[in-house]
Amino acid sequence: MLWFKNAIIYQLNNDSLLNKEIIEKAVKSHPFIPCGNLDNNKMGWVSPYHDNNQDDFIVDMQGHLLLRIKKETKILPSPVIKQALLEKIDKQEQVLNRKLTKNEKATLKDEVMIDLMPRAFSKYNYYWLWIDTNNKRIIVDCNSFKQAEDILAILRKELGSLALTPWSIDKPLEQIITTWVKEKLNFPPFILGNQAELKDPLEDNGIVVFKNQEITGEEILVHFTSGKWVTKVQIIDERGVSFIVNTDLTFKRIKFDAVILDENEDISSDESDKRLEADFFIMASTLANTINDFYIIINQII
Repeated sequence: MLWFKNAIIYQLNNDSLLNKEIIEKAVKSHPFIPCGNLDNNKMGWVSPYHDNNQDDFIVDMQGHLLLRIKKETKILPSPVIKQALLEKIDKQEQVLNRKLTKNEKATLKDEVMIDLMPRAFSKYNYYWLWIDTNNKRIIVDCNSFKQAEDILAILRKELGSLALTPWSIDKPLEQIITTWVKEKLNFPPFILGNQAELKDPLEDNGIVVFKNQEITGEEILVHFTSGKWVTKVQIIDERGVSFIVNTDLTFKRIKFDAVILDENEDISSDESDKRLEADFFIMASTLANTINDFYIIINQII
């Protein structure tokens, strides 16, 4: 679905990279190409509208650019690899009349992988990338910085450079969020949700998770006396979106209220392209406001 579930946010440091024509040329230079017989995975750009659209690789809604990348990963079940390798080792040892060395077994494993790869199953994943030219940001909808960097590496390769830095603030976010919760601060339209994770910075296993509980209640506040900090917390923007913010300033489990999700219900199902554009504009506008205002608030607590 188009509606972002995660937001890994980067700040752009070069205005020239906000040029739509430059970005479109870079994207079209690296389209998705399926895996060959010996490829473990392949990743490339596809149209946000649908895979077969070879013309429109960017959705542009008033300075909000939407890109989509497709990844194919070949899946070989480990039991299948193990069985094929054991059979190959056994056959080779019978021929040589001796046990194979570790290096010889490693070589055989490479041969097994080459033999099996053409018959491997393919798994497909899609990731959204949103370029907010108004606020000079790139937001990637994926689970980790590793995934985001893999996606951005493809864009960087075609552009030649990509000057950006992960979204950050001067003070550790866990200190800011802990202060927010501990002192029960009020920052409308943002309110604390009912989910949080507390962690002792000196003990790796000192983690407490709260769900469906009053975040500022006594049961949670008592953990601050033992030195725990809030490392994750649900934030609700009463304008229609909620998310879990992590100490690395990534947003996870983003949810939009039904009133926002249903705003374009009047668009016919036959007009899928129009609906995509309309949904993207609402999502981008809503989430951009949330990101901007949340950044202002957390800097007020510093």
